[in-house]
Amino acid sequence: MAPRREEVAAAGKGSSHRDADEEALQAALQESLEPDFMAEILQSEGQRQHQEAERDGGAQLQLGTRANGQETVEKQDREDSGEDSGDDDGDEDDAVEFSRVSSAQDAAEKPQEVEDDEEEEEDPNEDHTLLNFADILLIDILKWLDEDTVGACTCSCRRLLQVARSEVLFEALCRRIFPVQNPRAAAAAARNKFGLRRFPTWFDMFHDRPRVRYNGFYWLKVSYYKKPELSMWTDIAPGTILKCIYYRYFSFQRDGSVLYGMLFKAPHEVETHLRNKRKGVYRGRFYVDRDELAVTVPTNCNEVNFRLQITQRERGKNVKLVLKEHFANSEPDGSGWVNYYDTADEEFYYYRSWNL
Repeated sequence: MAPRREEVAAAGKGSSHRDADEEALQAALQESLEPDFMAEILQSEGQRQHQEAERDGGAQLQLGTRANGQETVEKQDREDSGEDSGDDDGDEDDAVEFSRVSSAQDAAEKPQEVEDDEEEEEDPNEDHTLLNFADILLIDILKWLDEDTVGACTCSCRRLLQVARSEVLFEALCRRIFPVQNPRAAAAAARNKFGLRRFPTWFDMFHDRPRVRYNGFYWLKVSYYKKPELSMWTDIAPGTILKCIYYRYFSFQRDGSVLYGMLFKAPHEVETHLRNKRKGVYRGRFYVDRDELAVTVPTNCNEVNFRLQITQRERGKNVKLVLKEHFANSEPDGSGWVNYYDTADEEFYYYRSWNL
């Protein structure tokens, strides 16, 4: 009986060891079946690198195929013409390098083409009906405008700026302005001999030859102090000193006349007064000789005369008149005695007004 018990005990002990080994094997198998995230990450990274390598290899292969095709065609041409093929490897390298340089040049030219397209698209006057007229038609239209309006048009559009540089336009402006202001130019124009003479171009004549400006007026502020006249009708305290201020105005017209006024109104208030020729505004005549301006105005009681010099300021030409001489005849017809007045080189300044 004893040996049988020992065999049973040994068999039970062996089965327990086998169960433990099976459990360990099952645990190891279970662990192997669980996902290894680090391995998956490494595997994905390897696949990505492999795909990039394949893509680069495909591009190089395609580039090499093109180069080989081109080389084959050139080789065939050389064989047909009887020329030596040369070094195949060197030709292949040259073809690849040429392809790279061509690609770089194409990439550099594309942004410039895009910028040019954007500039063409940004032109707001491309479909403008008037600006698409022929140059000669635009010049004929500008001829009907005065010189200040032509200048405003050139500042508003590049197309009009290019057209307004025409000598035909400046010749028309010069023939319109200077014969009216200068008697000698008027006589030359009547004989059809009005020309450039000492000026190289019509633009130089228009720009450099002295003239008076239209579309506005010249003004001079006069101020002085005086003692009041005391009488039984005045309420001014004795010892009071008065400051007197008045203005002289010249508004030159395109028909050769000039509007003259000696008024108490300031320049920004006198436009309507001059335009309607109200009280104190008289019409006279003027002429320009080189840079000298002569103005003669008959009034109700006498005839006033001015001799002025046409000069310039920082903001433009022909915008300042320097009073050199001022005298008046006692009779409106220019007869009688003459009274001279002190001038002290007083200066008239130009004031633009489109309402005159």
